[in-house]
Amino acid sequence: MSRMESKNEQVENVTFQALANQTRRTIIRIVQSKNEGVSYTELITELGLSTGKLNYHLEQLKGLIEKNNAHHYILTTLGEKAVAQLNLIEQSVSLEDEKYIKIAAQSQKTSLQPIVKAFTAIGIAMASLIISIWGYLTYIVIIEGAPLVAYILLPVLIVFGVFILATLVYALIKTPPWIKRFEQKHFGNTGA
Repeated sequence: MSRMESKNEQVENVTFQALANQTRRTIIRIVQSKNEGVSYTELITELGLSTGKLNYHLEQLKGLIEKNNAHHYILTTLGEKAVAQLNLIEQSVSLEDEKYIKIAAQSQKTSLQPIVKAFTAIGIAMASLIISIWGYLTYIVIIEGAPLVAYILLPVLIVFGVFILATLVYALIKTPPWIKRFEQKHFGNTGA
């Protein structure tokens, strides 16, 4: 029985990982809509993606789609199950579900992977340290005197440092879309 559960977990994991990205869900739907399959050229034209991005998404969909003898992409049996799940979700969304969708979306939008949180926290600490050093240098320049360029450069550096610090704190607290894209690109799939 545990072997069967393990297989079911594998199916769930690979299917939901593949479908976690909107582009891949679109590819699956395009492939499903064409009985004879869809060519690479048709996909790239319809999606408007670069070849690199399309190749990446097609690689992520292996096992759900495959090429037939005519070199067109078609759904595998696992791909058909994935489409069935997508269709089931679309058909069964009720008005009551909408509040839960908003709660889930907000929760997913504002959470980061621990490694991204750690890098952001390290960035905040480093920015704070650098601002402190520049502030101390500014104090020395004011007390001891320095060339005019130091009077101009140090405040500019402090303002720049404060901007970086504020951006990192905002990224940690609010999780804006740009940090989610960074997270997805550099640290793997987090639901996109």
